[in-house]
Amino acid sequence: MADLGYAHAIAAAAPEQFLRLERDAGHSSRFTDVDQVLANLIAAALAGAKIADIKPGPPSDKNNDTITLTPLNAADRAYVNTTFSLTAQQARGAWSLPEQGSLKAGIMNLPAYIRHDPWYAITRSADDVARVQFASTADAVAAWSLLIPLFERLMAPVHTRAAGSTDTPEEQTATWEAITNSFDRLGLNTRATLSVLTYRGGWSSLDRTGQARARAGLLDVLAGSDLQQLAARYRAERVQALAAATGKKAKAGTPLARKVLTRSLQPVLSAYFAGDWLAFLDYLGMPPNPNEEVVTALPTPKLYVSGAAKAATVAADHGLDVDDVHAMLAAFMGQDTSVSAVDKRVEVMSRWWTQFDALHAKQTAGMPALWGLREEGGIFVGRRNRHVEPIYRTLLTTDLVADVDQLWDGIVLPRWPETIVSEPYPHRLMAETFGPAVKFWEGVALTAWYICEGPYSRTSLEGLRNYHQRDLRALEEAGTPIHQSLFEELANAEQYLGPAQEIGSESYETDIAEVEGVRLSLRISSGGQRRDGFEILRDIVTRHRQGWTRRYLGEYLQFRWNNELSTVARELHRLIAVRGKPPTFRQFAKLAAEAANHWFNGDLSKLYTTIGEKAPAAPRRVDLLPTRADEFVNAVYLALGGQYYDDELHTSDPKAVDRYREIARLAARGIYYLQIAEATGQRPEPAQFGIKEYEWNWAGGIDRGWPVFEQAIDQAIGGFPSLLRDRPQ
Repeated sequence: MADLGYAHAIAAAAPEQFLRLERDAGHSSRFTDVDQVLANLIAAALAGAKIADIKPGPPSDKNNDTITLTPLNAADRAYVNTTFSLTAQQARGAWSLPEQGSLKAGIMNLPAYIRHDPWYAITRSADDVARVQFASTADAVAAWSLLIPLFERLMAPVHTRAAGSTDTPEEQTATWEAITNSFDRLGLNTRATLSVLTYRGGWSSLDRTGQARARAGLLDVLAGSDLQQLAARYRAERVQALAAATGKKAKAGTPLARKVLTRSLQPVLSAYFAGDWLAFLDYLGMPPNPNEEVVTALPTPKLYVSGAAKAATVAADHGLDVDDVHAMLAAFMGQDTSVSAVDKRVEVMSRWWTQFDALHAKQTAGMPALWGLREEGGIFVGRRNRHVEPIYRTLLTTDLVADVDQLWDGIVLPRWPETIVSEPYPHRLMAETFGPAVKFWEGVALTAWYICEGPYSRTSLEGLRNYHQRDLRALEEAGTPIHQSLFEELANAEQYLGPAQEIGSESYETDIAEVEGVRLSLRISSGGQRRDGFEILRDIVTRHRQGWTRRYLGEYLQFRWNNELSTVARELHRLIAVRGKPPTFRQFAKLAAEAANHWFNGDLSKLYTTIGEKAPAAPRRVDLLPTRADEFVNAVYLALGGQYYDDELHTSDPKAVDRYREIARLAARGIYYLQIAEATGQRPEPAQFGIKEYEWNWAGGIDRGWPVFEQAIDQAIGGFPSLLRDRPQ
């Protein structure tokens, strides 16, 4: 049994006693730095300094803000950088720490706003939210684990008063008593100051200026307190909670870290023990659990991708027949060929890129636009005309189209990892797998086209760099950057384009009302502009695109698969380090579905094999989609009573347009209905489908519309397969 004497003693101690026991045990010195840093930051905040500076990332990027603790002196900065670096804490075994998150950092800046902008302090504080990668700065981890929890405590009176309450008088009294008691435990003499903020303490009788003074008065009292003692007492409470949880789990000896470190306790270990579980056990005087495995570094991912290319070398080195080596590779990967699934897709994407480049390079003024060569997904039916064949099916070679259709026609839905279901947009998924390179180069080519051929462009030549900043940054991170001279040449070339020419507009007039014999009508027109000189821009873009291709395409595609698969492998190893066991198939699917869909047609077992792990199951493939997705959606739309309409209907019968839009949106979602049926083996429940997310006015309500919708799907696929079970009644 572990010695729990010290752990039990501090778990039941009052703050003064806790600190005394800690001092007597010789542990006080290990917290000198963290207490000092915290006290210094509290002092700066209460004096009116804004201690959290947030630099927003690009609007298109999630969790890419940067947070910096600005008042740190040199010594405090060195301590924070060393102690709170995510990589450093992970090296101490703290793999359970989140790697990204949304930090409500404004609570740290609230005292500054109360000092300098009292009327809008709460609003400005609420706006200070940092969506960060915790690896971006040590300050992000320090804010999450150490500072935000404390400032939430200190600013609770201000926030509680600002939020108002609909609780009963008894409940509100209890809330304020809890806040007051929490300040007492921190050694703060604030009862008199807090009284005016409490329930029935006279707050409502104060005017706006009086309320601002009351909030500022609270800051003054806090600033006059012993902040070093405040930091120590606050630490005592948090460490006490961690010690108590450890003691409860220690019935059969020292517990494993993962048995103790709940989401609320992870920040405590991070804040006061730098994420080091063994350091915490040493603090308690408890030996590590014999089964505790502290992972200080994750295994380097090893990917089994390009074995076929090395088959001849392996055969020669080991005296084997090369065909036997290929057969062994095929058996290892669970397929009938030694060429890996990744290599197959890289080869197809390389061919696709060659044809994509050639089509854009030979485009001339007067030809149809190439928008749609990269499928973006989504099927829109009803407006203007009947379904039109996607241009990639007519412009790309038949064999290439067929290869894309085959290699990207299946996906896994994380909720149902045991089944591979139909992917409605294989060409969209291929383009997504290809990544930012195709999105960027297509965007540049289309901008050049629409600026010259009209009717309008989403951005100007001068604005191209800013418009594509997200893709440019991704390409730079891949080590395959776009040369800046491309943008300079395009901007300079605009002077050689012809003058703007108006494009003949289409217009129509429709009656909308008649008042006292006077007919009111609405004229709707559409048009735009064009300019001669497209070939000038085309040649600049082509030269740069082909130069980038020669230098980077192979390296770029390798980065795409290597980065995505290595990320999955690393996250798998991280979860094993945190939990002590591999994730379940469904848990793995949540982190790996996208990679499986990109490179393995939704087959998670092949992804497992590629990263050198044994798959817990082999998914089955179910395909209920009898035609291409666009044809299926069109059939469902018509079966639901949808019709094709022109723009005039917007004014002549807007209710009909709304009805057709509702039907079109539901028809497109019919794909998901089929995917659920494929995954579960039975018709989806209305709630599974998300029935309440759609409008059913066209049918007179959900109860009448849902059966009609299911009948339309049956009709579109030629009858619901008998192999699927009906819903249980």
